[in-house]
Amino acid sequence: MFVGTGPAGFYTAHHLLNKSSDSVRINLDFFERLPTPYGLSRYGVAPDHPEVKNCEEYLDDAMKTYSGEQENSRRHRVRFFGNVNIGEDISLKQLESYYNSIVLSYGSTSADNELNVPGTEFNGVVAARQFVNWYNGHPDYYKEDNKFVPPPLDKIEDVTIIGNGNVALDVARILLADPSSHWAKTDISVEALEVLKTSTVKNVNIVARRGLLESAFSNKEIRELFELSKDNNVNFIPLDKEEFESLDVSKLGRVDKRKVSIIEKYSKASADVKENGKTWSLRYLRSPQKFAPNPVDSRLLSSTEFVINELVHDPLAKATKVKATAQKEVIKNELVILSIGYKGSPLKGFEENGILFDKNRLLNKSGRILSVESKGEEDHNAVFKKGWYTSGWIKNGPKGVIATTMMDSFDTADRILEDLSNGIQLESSGSDITELLKHKTVIEWENWEKLNAYELEKGQREGKSRFKVCNANEMIKIACK
Repeated sequence: MFVGTGPAGFYTAHHLLNKSSDSVRINLDFFERLPTPYGLSRYGVAPDHPEVKNCEEYLDDAMKTYSGEQENSRRHRVRFFGNVNIGEDISLKQLESYYNSIVLSYGSTSADNELNVPGTEFNGVVAARQFVNWYNGHPDYYKEDNKFVPPPLDKIEDVTIIGNGNVALDVARILLADPSSHWAKTDISVEALEVLKTSTVKNVNIVARRGLLESAFSNKEIRELFELSKDNNVNFIPLDKEEFESLDVSKLGRVDKRKVSIIEKYSKASADVKENGKTWSLRYLRSPQKFAPNPVDSRLLSSTEFVINELVHDPLAKATKVKATAQKEVIKNELVILSIGYKGSPLKGFEENGILFDKNRLLNKSGRILSVESKGEEDHNAVFKKGWYTSGWIKNGPKGVIATTMMDSFDTADRILEDLSNGIQLESSGSDITELLKHKTVIEWENWEKLNAYELEKGQREGKSRFKVCNANEMIKIACK
């Protein structure tokens, strides 16, 4: 069984179902805390990246091929149980009585890395994870009794994004692109779209503590932001020539050479900043020191103070490190969005069930989860938690794109198949897990298909790729009609 139905889960399942020997029948159950499947693909991928969501076909195909009365379901059987919170509705200990193998692939998007800087508690400092979940319509942010309140974009001109990974660039596009021409046709939350239409944001600074070569964004993402700027009356404030002159491009690898080339090309093309347009910039070698509140509006900031860093190369470690200088800079901003990484969280019951969770992820070797009896992943005498596996971000930490998750998930699937062939598995009672769900409103695949059809049909009527239902109770109501 799988906990989580994002890319890591359905890639791992795909490999299990397609690479198992002909004599093996796999009964596979997916459990999802939310009423909807697809995890990070549905709630993490930017609304203007529909091609990335094509990976969802892996789960769709598995359900179509191996569920219900399908001919192929005689070989394998696949079921989906949405709106079931493993650890709460069903304990981890209970799972061991019903399954031979358990795969934890529930992701690392439940918490944020922390920034220990005075003022992070102010309302004008928002985590990128929260902002992304809001515009992507995540039900945790649309609860009746605890609804996320977005920043007052109609009161904001200057935004600073701290961190420059792909998520930071997604957020920048959200703020810079025209809501009506760029976002309205996507599956962005309708509520978020209406807020964006009122936005008065004029300038976005993307700030990183390290240098240009250490930029965390991919070449594809930064090129997309540059191209968007050309089509949306948005101006890139070019980097100083000195930023490029200090680089020894000859020693760089192909990807880094391309990165420098892209930024240099668009810096030259943006030399003349047009008036009246929005602007954005890449700022390097700056670390936030404190956030200053707005004296009039507690929802906003007035500025952020940064210390200027310098790069110091350590020849022994063969690494480049950041060193703070005595120089400071103050950047005007009413809003700061922290894009400094996500954190994984343990499920209820890890400790009492002897599952080793540390450093915001499940400790494992090639996807096999380690027991608390182990000293760590470097322990040559590691003790595995028999029958327990992991894949995706909760296995490796929140890094890499969906495409890199695929091969890593296949690796976990190979370890499961290897163990099953050697008789290494949990002893299932043979009972059906549904006996524990009699008093729970469970969203099965046919229920999800009703909700999916509703979202697509309403989206088509409104000129969108999909009209996302954002409130969980409303989802359940539509799915269970």
